[in-house]
Amino acid sequence: MKKPLFYVVAALLSATCTFCTAQEQPGNTPLVITPAIVHSLIDSLRHSLGQHYIFPDTAQKMVAYLETEYRKGAYAEIKNPQQLAERLWRDLEKAHHDGHLHLGYQPQFARQLANTDTTGAAQRQKDGYAHALVQEGEANFGFEKVEILRGNIGYVKFNHFTGLADEAMATFTSAFRFVAHTNALIIDMRTNGGGSPFMVSRAESYFFPVRTHMMDIINRSSGKNELWTDPAKTDSTLLQMPVYILTSKRTFSGAEDFSYGMQSIHRAVVVGDTTGGGAHPTGAYNVGFGFVASIPHARSLDPYTHTDWEGTGVYPDIPVTSDKALETAEAAIFTAQLQKATTEEEKRRAQWQLNNIQARQSKEKPDPATLAPYTGVYQGGLDFYVREGDLYCKNAERGGEVFKLLYISPDNYVLDENVVVEFVKDPSGKITGINMHWSNGGLSFKSLQPASPASDTSSPH
Repeated sequence: MKKPLFYVVAALLSATCTFCTAQEQPGNTPLVITPAIVHSLIDSLRHSLGQHYIFPDTAQKMVAYLETEYRKGAYAEIKNPQQLAERLWRDLEKAHHDGHLHLGYQPQFARQLANTDTTGAAQRQKDGYAHALVQEGEANFGFEKVEILRGNIGYVKFNHFTGLADEAMATFTSAFRFVAHTNALIIDMRTNGGGSPFMVSRAESYFFPVRTHMMDIINRSSGKNELWTDPAKTDSTLLQMPVYILTSKRTFSGAEDFSYGMQSIHRAVVVGDTTGGGAHPTGAYNVGFGFVASIPHARSLDPYTHTDWEGTGVYPDIPVTSDKALETAEAAIFTAQLQKATTEEEKRRAQWQLNNIQARQSKEKPDPATLAPYTGVYQGGLDFYVREGDLYCKNAERGGEVFKLLYISPDNYVLDENVVVEFVKDPSGKITGINMHWSNGGLSFKSLQPASPASDTSSPH
């Protein structure tokens, strides 16, 4: 179950509950739950859910379940407010699952929401903005990592979509410019729990040369709000390479919005687990006695599929467990490059990367008895030998550096970060040399040198 991140939003907005039948607990007196408080709290939830929840009939069903449980005495023994909030929330979920719906005991936050005093409101809003800006800056506006992976693949990992869209754009632009010249881009959403739908459309703006309709937000009170990309906001940064989005069961809300929208318009391939399944933007409401409800007041609607991912999640194009998503996306990228290659060099580059991935993923090891024919010194001083059942190479061309080779297939091994070696045999099956397949698509041959009478190529070096 995902708890919505509406607390950050509250620091920016002076949201006020328009109805509150229950009364706020005065001062800092510890709240002791009584049947009267529970009854009043359920009444307040009835009104708030009925007024704001995106589906009014469903709101009635959820509150009816709470009332039935109350009459059965389900809450009679609960004295702790946190325990009551947890129990009421769980019961609301039993009546209807909505990953964005939440009830918490947050007295300080509730007081902020209930504060209707306009005196000093501008200063409070200014202070809240300053506090949120510091928090977002320290979190780098959600960005955790930006790098270039092997084979010139861009990799961007960010963990939420900030509500400070204008302030975040310089960071977004810098991150995306860093990967602008890569051959493909992987965006890691596996730990992204969501955020602002307006920041989602801003992020999507980097991938479309013209304004593009991405999502609609259907609100009970204000109707439909269309979300479009806006290339004018990206400081002329346009990313046109293939895009792959990594997902997990933790990918939620705004991160699903981004993944679903990019997928539905065929701008990205989604790789990983089916996501959490939350498509309802929320607001925070004070429901009395220090309790705050996060209530979904809108729903997302894709303009192309005419549906959303609520309750189902975003289905990946390439389903795989989230821990395997990155290497699976890399393999998909190089497979596509191999299929589209028009020159032998392009084919060798793509195949080299696929061989490297296969070697890293494979748990298969060759029979140590089959390694002896590979041993010996090859042209340039590459000394291959067997130690404890594995094949090694001491490379004189790299200052005597020693490498443990990774098995790909019979006669094919990864030597280092740049080279895959293929052992070459004559018609009789005798090893005569190695083909060195370079990561840049190059190919070179080194012959096996005559063995020294004193050498022992099977013993450790």
